[in-house]
Amino acid sequence: MIALVTGASKGIGRATVELLMREGYKVVAVSRSTPDVGDYRFELDVSDRESVFQLVEKVEREVGEISLLVNNAGFGVYGSFLETPMDEEEYMVRTNFLGVLYTTKAVYPSMVKRREGSIVNVVSEAAYVSTPTLLVYSATKAAVSSFTNGLWAEARRYGVKVSGIYPGPVRTSFTSHPSFRGRDIAPKYAVEPREVAKAILKGARTGKREIYVPSKLKIEPYFLKLANVAQSLTYSFISRFVK
Repeated sequence: MIALVTGASKGIGRATVELLMREGYKVVAVSRSTPDVGDYRFELDVSDRESVFQLVEKVEREVGEISLLVNNAGFGVYGSFLETPMDEEEYMVRTNFLGVLYTTKAVYPSMVKRREGSIVNVVSEAAYVSTPTLLVYSATKAAVSSFTNGLWAEARRYGVKVSGIYPGPVRTSFTSHPSFRGRDIAPKYAVEPREVAKAILKGARTGKREIYVPSKLKIEPYFLKLANVAQSLTYSFISRFVK
């Protein structure tokens, strides 16, 4: 079995590579800087469509057909929509959403032809609630969530499993982007990357549409959506009086 894992150099991606290798997968690990873990290691910017398709073609030619795709690459930029540079926002969209689209488009047809395979997308609880300081990041994750749900419905007829993983706070280097300026937004109850990696493996095996980490988060989307509406109404009300 051959797995392709994006964003593999650290955090959730690295933990996933290590777990899959222990489970007997041959793992193709890719990230913007060449990972130091994995059976096959490549430097890849998933926002570059041509590079994605070239790499997948190379892997399938030299390593073998990909049986598991883990779309994990992504990052966030902290700051208001007004102040965040457009270049940063566009790069988030290309990496967090279009990167998922590109890798899936490159791998999915072969899985359909073989009538087997698994695609696991790392989403986020941020898909259900948008905060003013992570607005575009949340929007990209909402797009990935919608894409994953639709693909899950389509892929079933072809024998391909699709799963979305929805972590809450995770102890990773997510806040390493300069925009966070040393802010540590992960609460004490944040989970370790290996817990998300276990969920990814479960998604690969079962094709469950949504898996939450920790599992109690599965009831939170409903409350988060209500909180998001309340927050938007509050900001709208305050903006009438604060200029």
